[in-house]
Amino acid sequence: MPQQAPSSFRRVLASVLLGIGVGAMVTLVGLKVEGVPLVPGVNSPAFNKFFEAYQDLHGKYYRQESEQTLLNGAIDGMTKALGDPFSDYFAPADATQFQNMLSGTYVGIGVTVVQSNGDLVVQSVVKGGPAGKAGVKPQDAIVAVNGSAIHGMSIEKATSLILGPRGTKVTLTVQRKTAKRLLKFTITRDKVARQTVYTRMLGPGLGYLQITVVADHTADEVKQAVATLKQQGAKQVIVDVRGNPGGYLDQALQIAGDFIPQGKLVVQTEDRQHHIDKLTSPGPGWNVPVVVIMDKDTASAAEILAAALHDDMGAALVGTKSFGKGTVQETQAFTDGSSLKYTVAKWLTPTGAWIHGKGLTPTQPVDLPAYTSLAPLDEAKLPLKSNQNNADVQILQSMLRALKYSVDRTDGYFDANTVAAVKKFQADTGLTPSGVVDAATADHLQSAFEALLAKSDTQLQRAEQIARG
Repeated sequence: MPQQAPSSFRRVLASVLLGIGVGAMVTLVGLKVEGVPLVPGVNSPAFNKFFEAYQDLHGKYYRQESEQTLLNGAIDGMTKALGDPFSDYFAPADATQFQNMLSGTYVGIGVTVVQSNGDLVVQSVVKGGPAGKAGVKPQDAIVAVNGSAIHGMSIEKATSLILGPRGTKVTLTVQRKTAKRLLKFTITRDKVARQTVYTRMLGPGLGYLQITVVADHTADEVKQAVATLKQQGAKQVIVDVRGNPGGYLDQALQIAGDFIPQGKLVVQTEDRQHHIDKLTSPGPGWNVPVVVIMDKDTASAAEILAAALHDDMGAALVGTKSFGKGTVQETQAFTDGSSLKYTVAKWLTPTGAWIHGKGLTPTQPVDLPAYTSLAPLDEAKLPLKSNQNNADVQILQSMLRALKYSVDRTDGYFDANTVAAVKKFQADTGLTPSGVVDAATADHLQSAFEALLAKSDTQLQRAEQIARG
């Protein structure tokens, strides 16, 4: 098997496998079998054991398996033996999905995931993507795909069930912490536009900059956004990295340079020989007060940015404790389209802290109201009416309660009290008070709830207070 030279080699810091594109197959680099010379250092009893096992399986297994299948499985096993959730081998199709999620566009459902205690957990949702439009939320645990349970399934197998061609559908069954029943979402796979930066003015002199992922074009987006905020007269800036799972180290460094003066320490990396590499801001910086908003899904490269803004510029950290992913990966792409991502170093904050497994602690702890995690009502389940008992009724009851309508239960049973609350809402919004939630009622309810959500961002509100002094 010929040696394959890497076609790319880049450091990436992502807490999840972006775009749910993980693979299980590999081409073993620099290794030849059956009498062909080996790379230096492999002529050892351990490797002899490997070759004997390979030859037995290749030559004597009851059905013929290809060399590629066996060697791919061997490398997949090596990465799993590390016990490191951030080291993975991607088959060509899955490697493409992974790279697409860190580039401008890709085909998928628009989520990032991580495996936790046997569950596939959504870590972030692409704004405007298929999953987000369907109602999938961060921290949803995917328990089934197209009706097949995936608990305990490898992340490679589980994500392969979710992936598919553009225009095809996939049904996810999820467990949400705020719901007492399982929720189902049917999502059409589509091309996802990967805009990663959003900006606006929150008032005179106060700019807002949201970074959703640190992709290969994010630094350019941030640079343009900063220029726009300057033109609009921003004198203070809120940097929102909630739900940001990370990305490329070089991009995080460039983004830091838009705020932190040239030459100041942004991040330190420590390799296996304990060599410390100090990475400094390329500048030019921006002499404005900065407030950072973060949450439990802020990870890796996003944590680097948050920590540097805090340590170097005194930025307040508003929200909840971050994810805590303090390692650096390198990705190596091979000529057959597969790639290997593996951990090569720790990263440390400018003050030398290693936040791995601990996260950054907010200087201003602020939680969001529980109702902000509710899914929208599923139109396919309408109408909702008296004596039904299901998860959509539970969502309805929680929405009504959040909107200050009198609801005495949120367990999903459509009782007389729920009927009365629905009638009251319908009367207040000019609808016929039938007590039945049809499409028109659901639309009005969703609009009212979205208006409430726009006023319920307690973390942003606190950040504004701090920025305005």
